[in-house]
Amino acid sequence: MRTILIIVLIAISSNVRAQVEVPELITDRPDQTESSAVVPYKSLQIETGFLMENDKAEFIKQKSLTWNTTLLRYGLLDNLEIRMGLDYSHKRIEIKNTDTTNTFSGFSPVYAGFKVKITDEKGYMPEIAFLGGLVLPFTANDDFKPAYTAANIRFAFTHTLSERFSLGYNLGAEWDGETAIPGYFYSLAVGIGLTDHLGMFVESYGVMPEEGEPEHLFDAGFTYLLLPNLQLDISGGIGLNKISTDNFLSLGVTYRLLVI
Repeated sequence: MRTILIIVLIAISSNVRAQVEVPELITDRPDQTESSAVVPYKSLQIETGFLMENDKAEFIKQKSLTWNTTLLRYGLLDNLEIRMGLDYSHKRIEIKNTDTTNTFSGFSPVYAGFKVKITDEKGYMPEIAFLGGLVLPFTANDDFKPAYTAANIRFAFTHTLSERFSLGYNLGAEWDGETAIPGYFYSLAVGIGLTDHLGMFVESYGVMPEEGEPEHLFDAGFTYLLLPNLQLDISGGIGLNKISTDNFLSLGVTYRLLVI
């Protein structure tokens, strides 16, 4: 009887310790600012959702629906994750003052990349990570295929301001696959922990190309931690200048599992 009791106590203790040691679920959605955290070693994190975008120009009106904005993140090492993204989209383009409407659907190019954590946060020094990736045109449907392989690089920084507030920002460059001219990406996001399960963020971000007009946008949203490894989110945003997307709405879910 005494042996059985000891075994039961050890099992309960191990279970409690396992629950306490569950790593915090940190996601790269729904904001545009990539976190400086990598997913835990041997863990697969699935971040997916729905995105609706509306945009009007002088002669056209465009509505885009992306049914699965899926990003897969796998912890290859303690400080390194590999990443793969795949979207399935539907676009509807109307020519103003005409009866012309074009619609097309298909897979966007596969994104393949990595994130490596460079340093932990120390005092006033932020946590820092570096991200790089390629967008592979041969993986896309013809309507969504860029002329060339696209690429992006980015540094991600995070400051813990207090128990409830955090500051994240990104700086980087990207090539859209249509020209060799890079655009320089920036983002700044404030995260707020409203409760232990409910969080929100506000963010400004954009792209400034070497040639042409820059894009500047603003968005905000909420996250809800349903389980230690399951999070729901909702967000929306608007363009701050003429060239930017007019508005968008996103819904999503993140799930993490341990891969043996």
